[in-house]
This record gives sequence, C-alpha cells and structure tokens, in this order.
Amino acid sequence: MALARTPNMREVSSRLFLSQAGVSSSLRLFENELGVLLFDRVGREIRLNEKGRLLFAYLAPLYRQIDDSIDMIMSGAMVGNVKLGASATLADYVLPHVLYEFKTRHDRVNISLESGSTKEIVEQVEAGTLDMGFVEGDVTSTGVRTASLCKDNLVVISSDIKLAENGPYPIAKLAEKNWLIRQEGSGTRELFLQNVMQKGVSPKIFLEFSNNEAIKTVLHNSGTLTCISPRVVESELRRNEFYTVPISDVQFSRFFLQVLHKRRNLSPLLQGISEAVMEMLANSFAKETAS
Repeated sequence: MALARTPNMREVSSRLFLSQAGVSSSLRLFENELGVLLFDRVGREIRLNEKGRLLFAYLAPLYRQIDDSIDMIMSGAMVGNVKLGASATLADYVLPHVLYEFKTRHDRVNISLESGSTKEIVEQVEAGTLDMGFVEGDVTSTGVRTASLCKDNLVVISSDIKLAENGPYPIAKLAEKNWLIRQEGSGTRELFLQNVMQKGVSPKIFLEFSNNEAIKTVLHNSGTLTCISPRVVESELRRNEFYTVPISDVQFSRFFLQVLHKRRNLSPLLQGISEAVMEMLANSFAKETAS
C-alpha cells in the first residue's frame, strides 16, 4: 500500500523503518504469493501496473475502514454490540423505553434484549452468553454478582371495583379466589407465594402463565386476582380497567437487580446502560411514592 502511494523504495523504507532490501523482498514475496506482478520495473523505478492499480483500488477503502475502526475503539466512544437479558417485568415494561432513548443518543451501539425468567437470565449471564442481566427475583448463584437498582412494591389487582373498594383484607380472606400467577422460575411468583405462605395461607392457584399479558387478559374475568408489579398494569389502572385491592397484613416488596458475571467489570458502555436503567427506575419509583 505504501509503495502504491509512493513508488519509491527509499522513501517507503524510511517511512516504515525498514531497509530497502526488506521492502523489495516483501514486495517480491507478495507478488510470488499472488502469482502476478503488481509493479512494472523500469530501470531503478517501479510503477503500478493494471493489476496493481485494481488491487489498490479495492484495498484502499478497506484499510481506511480498519484505521477508522481502530480509532473509534481507542477513542472511548460509546460503541459496541451488547447482549442484555431481563426478566418479564423489566424486559416488557421498563427496558424498551430505556434502550430506545440510549440508542438515539449513541447510534453506534447495537443492543439485543432477551426476555426470560429470573433463573434463565442468571444462568445465561453466568454462562457468558449475556453481557448483563436485569431481574426481579432472588439470585442465589455464586457465579454472578448483583447490584440493587430500585425497590418494587407488588400489588394485588382485580377487575372487580367492589372488591377493591371494600378492602383492606387480610390475605387469608382472599385465599379462595382464583389466583393467576406466573410459571415456576418467575421472581414475581416466588415473592408472592413466599409472603402468603409465611402467613400460613395457601392461595388457590387457578392458572399459571408464562407471561404477564396472558394474566392481564384473563384478569378481566370476575373472581380472579393476581399479584403483580404496578408497572405491568399502569395503563389499565389509569383507564379503570383494573383496581388495586388493598391488603392489610402482608406486603410484597422486592428489589430490581442488575446481574453481572462475577469475574467481569462494567465497561463504559455497560456502565452507561446501567445508569440509564437506574435513572428511569428511580424516576418511576419517585412518581409512585408521590401518588
């Protein structure tokens, strides 16, 4: 490439800190490997021939792209491909907004988001197939480390306004209602069952679902209840489709957690995403507290 730009052995050898013999030998070896001559020898001068000009035309933009890529990576700019995972509430109702805003500010960042249960996300972070995870259940794995992001207070929800208005209730009084809950591995399910069973109550589990949208669909039926994050039903509560049923003797509080492999440190890019998620969660929690 240097010879194509400046077909002078002496100048190129000086620029590349090589001997003239070294430059000449490298060129000869390259031409032998290709099986074609790239330069015509005219006395002591060399000139690009038609094949040399064609190869240079193809290689020059590729070399510029390599140089630009290296400069970009070394500059500390927000660039890179990131694979994130999140449990249902965060993946469906929090992260899409955060990642959209982050992407509009950093268009050279490519982000993929995978949804799964808390258990599944933790396992993938531990295996290294996800760069970072965000979950809402207890994490017991010793292969990852966690950081608390924000408190989340689950609420009992019904489509029955009379049931909601006649509260608060002890949880035992609602045990025989048709409870709709998430499948095993869900952080929401674990928190709900753990808290009610500590009161000696075994709720009637009517149906189990793999996602919150299915729960919300069935919840329109009379006599059904669920325990869920208010973020999941925010729009339905605002439209008076669902109502919060106050409970007098138990609370369902948890923390949203960031999950990282125990041997991995946050890169500037992952740190930026983490801070964006934390900021949105803090703002939404402040609104809930104020209301």
